[in-house]
Amino acid sequence: MIKTAGLRDEMIAIVKRYMDVNPWLEYTANRLTREGAQIYAQQHGIFTRHSRRCWAYVVGNCPEVEVRRFIVSENLYDEECIEERSHFLKLVKLGKALGLTEAEVYDAVPTQGLRAALLIWETLTKERHWLVGMAAKAALEMLNLPECGSFAFTQAQRYIAKLGLTKDDLDFHLTHHEVDQIHGGGAIDLLEKYLPKYPAVTEQQIFTAVEDSIFAMGLYQGAAANAADGVK
Repeated sequence: MIKTAGLRDEMIAIVKRYMDVNPWLEYTANRLTREGAQIYAQQHGIFTRHSRRCWAYVVGNCPEVEVRRFIVSENLYDEECIEERSHFLKLVKLGKALGLTEAEVYDAVPTQGLRAALLIWETLTKERHWLVGMAAKAALEMLNLPECGSFAFTQAQRYIAKLGLTKDDLDFHLTHHEVDQIHGGGAIDLLEKYLPKYPAVTEQQIFTAVEDSIFAMGLYQGAAANAADGVK
């Protein structure tokens, strides 16, 4: 049996199970306010900047040129070095559309849930095999695959309908909806290609990394939803 048989389907199934109980989507469906969206923009700004570091850890651990090229070109250079494509700067733009200042996005303080999540992602990407780290990061990109529920696109629709924002304001969400089709799908392709080359890494380790990464996202987004509910 091929080592990677069913890998993609199982990863998608894990992510979909999380999406069914996603705390931020539940909040935006039922109680979304502009103040709550401000909190999420601030917290996600911290996450976005940390995410680039985690991808860099995977690159540092990986000996495969093809994989490093994919991550650097798609997740590091394109998202951070090209100003008009910078995901963090797009998030700053969203924050300003919600009524925040640039400084309020840059200087946001993480919730306890986000602090815990950042430690989980750092461990998964810095201290584990690069295939495990890539699986953990790929899981987060997979949230925006159509078969997993298109998290960013769903958020954008609700922000437009409930907060009166425009598609231009929501460039951050709509960009993620588009590029994560490449990032998530491409990372899975590389996992399927290279996992058989590394017999010490098992499919179960990959699935556990996906579960742990999605669990961390639940910690972060649950804390954001709780903070949003606490806004008066």
